[in-house]
Amino acid sequence: MELLPQGPASATPAEPAHWLNRSTVGVSLASLFSDVSHELGTAVLPSLLISIGAGPAALGIVEGISDGIASVAKLWGGVLSDRVARRKPLASIGYLVTAVGMAAMGLCTRSWQIFVCRVVAWAGRGSRSAPRDVLMAEAVPTGARGRAFGMERAADALGAVIGPLLALMLLAWGAAPRDVMVWSLLPGVAAFLAIAVLVKERHRLPAAGSTGVHPRFAGLGAPFRRYLGGILLFGCGDFSRTLLILYATRHLSGSLFSLETATAAIALYVLHNGVSALAAFPLGVLADHVGRKPVLVGGYLLAVGTTAAFAWTPPTPMNLLILFAASGFFIAAEEVAEKAYAIDLLPPARRGTGLGLLAAVNGAGDMISSAMVGILWSAFPASPSIGFLAAASLQLAGTGVVAFALSSATHANTEVVS
Repeated sequence: MELLPQGPASATPAEPAHWLNRSTVGVSLASLFSDVSHELGTAVLPSLLISIGAGPAALGIVEGISDGIASVAKLWGGVLSDRVARRKPLASIGYLVTAVGMAAMGLCTRSWQIFVCRVVAWAGRGSRSAPRDVLMAEAVPTGARGRAFGMERAADALGAVIGPLLALMLLAWGAAPRDVMVWSLLPGVAAFLAIAVLVKERHRLPAAGSTGVHPRFAGLGAPFRRYLGGILLFGCGDFSRTLLILYATRHLSGSLFSLETATAAIALYVLHNGVSALAAFPLGVLADHVGRKPVLVGGYLLAVGTTAAFAWTPPTPMNLLILFAASGFFIAAEEVAEKAYAIDLLPPARRGTGLGLLAAVNGAGDMISSAMVGILWSAFPASPSIGFLAAASLQLAGTGVVAFALSSATHANTEVVS
């Protein structure tokens, strides 16, 4: 992998004329296929764990520690992406590692084996995150970043609809959960090819300054660091959606359109991802027109209300339909606006590092929140609401910090869209 030589700072290359091009399409297709792949596995992971005798604590720990490992990989991938001449190999190889790790879970018979495979998959997922996002950001004009990331998030969420639907089809045809895991390899390889074949990386000249980690973090700026602090606090309550699948599987009171237990829970997850797919692009366009801040803070507030409602409302089919749909909507708002605003705050030479740090902070929050909710649920099995209320409280605190950080954010090198 070719490291960037150090030299004088150079002008940023001219922006592309159009936001819809082969690179944005390639990145979006990679997100689509990759989500089909790992959501095939995610949809059946609770059932696979239950079949080998594991419960909510195991799921929370597997998801939480995997997210923690992914956080380290995201940070490493972000820093490295600013130091190498080409980001595309980092992104494409990360997609391939994710695909192999997810498919390998189909061969596991013990929870620790699933844990190892999940860690490998999420390490690949983490390392590709920042290089992919910088490739997307540099492929579009500044004023179109919201819609570009909205398209990518919409493709990602569409894959998260197709994946569970394929899982339902395979289960209906008699496939076991571990068979579904193995089939996930095919769309995962397609994601790797979408980056490798379609994405055209822009030529960039080396940036001046040290390649050390600490100077790169110092160069991110105080507004961005305050922004990250709020996102970390919010993320400590933003637990993995697989815990909601398990919640619906265990606590659904009544049938959902004649669907029962695990099948109904997967259907609710499909609804969640479908809403996210439909909402992502319009929310990206809205963020370009009215600003990132209203979209982000509004999404965070919806997250607080939705998480609290999981604790306060009975798990009837109608309540779960509404709450899973609301969850899909706020996830779309978070993922589109967080990245678009981060790009606004970051200097061009530090975008890989900054986006890697953003992804790492999100992953650290997921690790803490998933483990917290899973452990509280196991400690108080009759009342999973305790974990949900703790998560909602952290989300509310994080929303306040982010709102304050955005209200005071300025950047010397670029106008911040707020």
